[in-house]
Amino acid sequence: MLKPKEVCQKLGISYRTLQSYVKKGYIKPVILQSGKWRFREEDVEKLMGIVRKRKVILYARVSSQKNDLINQVKYLEENVKEYDQVITDIGSSLDMKRKGFIKLLRMILNNEVSKVVVAYPDILVRFGFEIIEEVCKAHNCKIMVLNKEDKTPEKELIEDLISILVSFSEKLQGMRKEKVKKCVEELKA
Repeated sequence: MLKPKEVCQKLGISYRTLQSYVKKGYIKPVILQSGKWRFREEDVEKLMGIVRKRKVILYARVSSQKNDLINQVKYLEENVKEYDQVITDIGSSLDMKRKGFIKLLRMILNNEVSKVVVAYPDILVRFGFEIIEEVCKAHNCKIMVLNKEDKTPEKELIEDLISILVSFSEKLQGMRKEKVKKCVEELKA
């Protein structure tokens, strides 16, 4: 995000001209809670005639099996001929701190992505897929799901409950490991 002074320097204009551009709708400021203006770099670049190529991203995620991840990436590559990057994760779809997912989300928020391709909707997130869709829409990015299964509400509910149980089991197991380590360290001391 650029300050008005930085925008004026990049464009070679005065502050009054920048205000005029905003008034005419040539560029839209992001208004902070303090009331100060900030501008997106891509908006300034558009005014300068610079257009960045946005990427098509293939996103694959599995819970644990690396072979399944390789197969999922192959499937995506076979079905999408033109893409720019593949981002992968190994982890639960309930874990929102996956490195690849965070990287993808940052790229979307920076308007670097035009399309995200996944094999199934729950590859991105188990819950809140609609929220991710809305974020993408706000940043002119589309999500393409290759396999949209029509599941009965009962089957979907059962799968969601199993996902929650597995996730909490993994967390509980992790907590147990930490407690065991702590006890061992206390015994050594």
